[in-house]
Amino acid sequence: MDGKAPVDLVLVEFSGNRFDGRILTELERLAADGTITVLDALLVSRGADGSIAWLEASGVDKRLAALVGEPADLLGAEDAEAVADELQPDTAIGMLLFEHSWAGTLAQSVRDAGGHLLDWERVPAAAIDELTGTAG
Repeated sequence: MDGKAPVDLVLVEFSGNRFDGRILTELERLAADGTITVLDALLVSRGADGSIAWLEASGVDKRLAALVGEPADLLGAEDAEAVADELQPDTAIGMLLFEHSWAGTLAQSVRDAGGHLLDWERVPAAAIDELTGTAG
């Protein structure tokens, strides 16, 4: 992480605490292509009995641990506590922090050309759908 590319935090909710490898396969592909760099990951779950547990990437899955690499300690107990109250029983939230690696190379090209990035904003897909009339 060089601080030159945007970083996103994505939260994904899983009812029934059900996971499969499709998400990890796509993350591995994006990382291998140089599109993203996974910085940290955390899983927060509420059992059917209401108990809360959270795991860092290394405790969730070997493949996820390999994507994150050396623990960055960017996500932790405070982040788990922030989402735990919102969880319904038998539900989990996966938290993923990743850098847009592709944007770092674009930003460097802009700097190399003497340009200065003035702003970079995320426009939600729903807003584009609304503007183009494809909202469904």
